[in-house]
Amino acid sequence: MSGLAIVTGGARGIGLAIVRALLEQGVVERVAVFDLAEGIIPAEGSLPEVPIYACDVTDEESVRAAYAMVGEVPTVLVNNAGGGRLDRVQDGAEGANDAFDPFGSVESFRAMVDLNLTSAHIVTRVIGPDLKPGAAICNTSSIAGLIASSLFSYGAAKAGLINWTKTMAKALAPKNIRVNAVAPGIIRTQLWEAMQPNQDDYDAMIKEIMPMQQDQSPEDIADAVAFLCSDRASQITGEVITIDGGLTLR
Repeated sequence: MSGLAIVTGGARGIGLAIVRALLEQGVVERVAVFDLAEGIIPAEGSLPEVPIYACDVTDEESVRAAYAMVGEVPTVLVNNAGGGRLDRVQDGAEGANDAFDPFGSVESFRAMVDLNLTSAHIVTRVIGPDLKPGAAICNTSSIAGLIASSLFSYGAAKAGLINWTKTMAKALAPKNIRVNAVAPGIIRTQLWEAMQPNQDDYDAMIKEIMPMQQDQSPEDIADAVAFLCSDRASQITGEVITIDGGLTLR
């Protein structure tokens, strides 16, 4: 496969690793990133520089404007933008985190679903009708969408993304457009830094709960995405690859 990939939320973290993996592994020749602030990801070694188009993936008009700026139909679309909001609400004298509150505000719940589920629909609604046979879509979900956890709204959104992935895969299969997802395990992101700020405690937790006794890296996730978007996975659609060191086996 060659051509262009569009990666949402590709300016940092897992998204940036996906950008690099798609280019390094020759899945595409060029990448355009949709992120909140425009800019350029500098060229690195043999990798070209990557333009970042300012885009709010929860706003359809913003997505349409960014797509118009790209001016090219991609062969790969990666719906990676998402994450966990750390909004705090007051609960008496103590601060309570909405992300971990089973009775959190409706506004926070909707915002989490918009960012982690509705955004994928919006971006795919804008770009999807232009995709040609042989194109690939990959969505970044989470193991929070597969198992019960304390991430109530986030887990619900990621579970919805998994179902949406399978449903879209069935709908687009006759057009020879594949749709898959990845479900990352535990990566030391801002969300995990908030939940477990002490590095030593975090490391001890990883050794206790992870069968392989190590957490995952953005590059681990990116390699799976690159595979699913490549010709090597030409007969794989509607699948969710879990990259979690065996955590969900427990």
